[in-house]
Amino acid sequence: MVDARPHPSLAPSGHDGHDDAGWMALLVTLIVALGFQFADPFQIPLRGVAGPALFILILGAAAAFYRQRRSDGNIVSMCVGLQQMTLFSAIGAILSYMVAARGGPYWDARIAGWDQALGLDWRAYLRWMDRHAFLGGPLKFAYATIIPQMALLIIVLGLANRLAALRTAILAAMIAGLAVILLSGAMPAVAAYAHFGLRPTDYPHLQPAAALIHMNDLAALRAGTLHVLSLDRMEGIITFPSYHAALATVFGWGFLKTPQLWIRATGTGLALLTLAATPIDGGHYFSDVLAGCAIACASLLIARRAIHLRLLPGTRGKMPASLPA
Repeated sequence: MVDARPHPSLAPSGHDGHDDAGWMALLVTLIVALGFQFADPFQIPLRGVAGPALFILILGAAAAFYRQRRSDGNIVSMCVGLQQMTLFSAIGAILSYMVAARGGPYWDARIAGWDQALGLDWRAYLRWMDRHAFLGGPLKFAYATIIPQMALLIIVLGLANRLAALRTAILAAMIAGLAVILLSGAMPAVAAYAHFGLRPTDYPHLQPAAALIHMNDLAALRAGTLHVLSLDRMEGIITFPSYHAALATVFGWGFLKTPQLWIRATGTGLALLTLAATPIDGGHYFSDVLAGCAIACASLLIARRAIHLRLLPGTRGKMPASLPA
């Protein structure tokens, strides 16, 4: 008789949680995207989809190998986490363009007013950063490496057997991402550089990562002249709330769950640098950053509990009493 019990390294643990909620979050995101596509169709060329699809297939093959041949649940969890974030990044990017195409009047004046009400001066911060341009390189590096930060976090948490924290971070990143995308359609904005009419001569010692690169696509979407969405040519077009700030908050939380002090320090340091860089390198108002952080915190609270639910067919929705993530 064949022993049908799972290998110890693959046996489900109430403390480790499950991937069900992550797949459900992806399904919800896909359904929302399909709804927008049905209402206002875009062309999505296969050339842009091929790279992410190949990566997802490779991860799926690796997960199957380590599930069936080597019985290593940690590597399986890392592969699944990378699969989920790759899928969400692709679907979310397309959805963000679809949402932007249907946006109403810009909210920049209001958002800038919120900054002012909080006593925060974005242009004063830009001038200060321009006078201290030696900070520009490290901040730009942190801002531009948000995706490698995600991959590093997944690998570190997987190798450290912190699977509940891994699943929580992945699910929170997806929940926050969907919330950010939908809110960006309700409160669209062009971001600070465009709103204040700034040009590179206004900050001669800085080279922001994404000051105005989104403007052509955003204008074309709203004018109805952009009909082709190719993943290999898409830009980050969301201003409020800031998804960079949301991800930095989630990743900073995740790195705090790693056992090694130097990894915690390095990871959380990168997350903090990313938050500091987001107003300058992303052109985000301070209110964008604060809203992104708030959404991330709420998403983490939801994800901490949701990873313990069994939501897929044939599973049971029982949640353990202790939630160590």
